[in-house]
Amino acid sequence: MPVLPTLMTLGNAICGLAAIGLVARVLPIRGLEVADAAAHAQKVTEALWGAGILIYIGMLFDMLDGQVARALNQTSRFGVQLDSLCDVITFGVAPSFIMLVFALEVDFVHLRVFNGIAGLFTLCAVLRLARYNVEAEEDTGTGMYFSGIPTPAAAGAIAAFAIAMPKINELAAEESTRQYGQWLLEGVAVGVPVLTFILAALMVSRLPYPHLTKLLVNAAKTESSDNKLAFHHIVQIIFAVILALIMHELAIPLLFCYYILGVPINSLFGRVVKKDESLSQQHQNIVDHS
Repeated sequence: MPVLPTLMTLGNAICGLAAIGLVARVLPIRGLEVADAAAHAQKVTEALWGAGILIYIGMLFDMLDGQVARALNQTSRFGVQLDSLCDVITFGVAPSFIMLVFALEVDFVHLRVFNGIAGLFTLCAVLRLARYNVEAEEDTGTGMYFSGIPTPAAAGAIAAFAIAMPKINELAAEESTRQYGQWLLEGVAVGVPVLTFILAALMVSRLPYPHLTKLLVNAAKTESSDNKLAFHHIVQIIFAVILALIMHELAIPLLFCYYILGVPINSLFGRVVKKDESLSQQHQNIVDHS
């Protein structure tokens, strides 16, 4: 059994379990009276931030374990299966707990709806990881796109909102930005469960999500028309860096939403354009034969 890659993979699972533990300790119960509401809200915010950071640390372990295994020539089917099992914890279960914390602030939707969304997200993450394991055995590893959004990206999107919560609360507390901050708090409480539902569907979809690292590395090695695509992604990365410098942690959820929603929007737009072109061609053929 490869020791170092296995320890890194288990580190991913530990991060996921710790994130779940942090959130579970402060998970509010709807209708429960809290003696010190402000102190409890602060604890919830700190727990959300900590859970979000732990998910990102888990993502780092998930990225490095495979690279270490390949560098040490210790890749194995055991490692692949263990990696997916740990991913279920960190990227399937932990984000669902985070989503429930946001959702419990919404009092006009029945709690069962949010429980259903949490369960759906976890199940879709399991299906996505199982599909990946099956397809990875037949894949050469040279693909430039993921089939459906990968589970770490889906989890990272939810964790991004958790990490942004201290900044949002800060905006809501300051006199000059109070209205804007309150609007953000209300929007996030509704938006995170909706986004979680969308992410569940996108994980089991076949939409092509770009593997940015592979695209950029491949473009650096080859000189072809694909470099235009790589240049497009480089521009996006520069824009992301500038946005992060301006908005700090608030930029993280915006960038994730851009990555997540950009693909289905472009796909839908492409279908509409193709349909319009087809109708235009049919109309032209009718005119030509009249």
